Amino acid sequence: MPGYTYRNITTLVTPAGTLTFNAASGDRYLIDPARSSGLGMPKVRSPIDHKGQTDGYLLHDFFLEGRHLLLAGDMAIDSATTEAGVVTARDALASDMETKLTSILRATGTLNFSAGSALTVKCDIGVDFSGVWLKSFVFGLVSAA
Repeated sequence: MPGYTYRNITTLVTPAGTLTFNAASGDRYLIDPARSSGLGMPKVRSPIDHKGQTDGYLLHDFFLEGRHLLLAGDMAIDSATTEAGVVTARDALASDMETKLTSILRATGTLNFSAGSALTVKCDIGVDFSGVWLKSFVFGLVSAA
């Protein structure tokens, strides 16, 4: 799908507010395309049955599944220069991401792309943070479309 690329992800709008991705400056979340997956063609659901009492298959209509997205990246901090300030800013970003992803467990959110495309999503893998100084994140979204 044109416009569905990791570098084009701009925002995730949730009932608890908006997460902004790939901003040029400020305290921000940067999506890493090499560690992310799921924006390619969805898997094909292909029901096939054996023909009864003869050779061959019965091929039913095939359909596309929804999308399972795994978004991974890093948090960048521009607002602080001291270690304590960076840690505080990182903790605030992490807490904000967790709150907003939690809000789309039962409700839906909208993942927006700079090309004008959008996907309606729910969080299906909670966010996990790693790293000592440079904090990384990974979380999952699912879209029925």
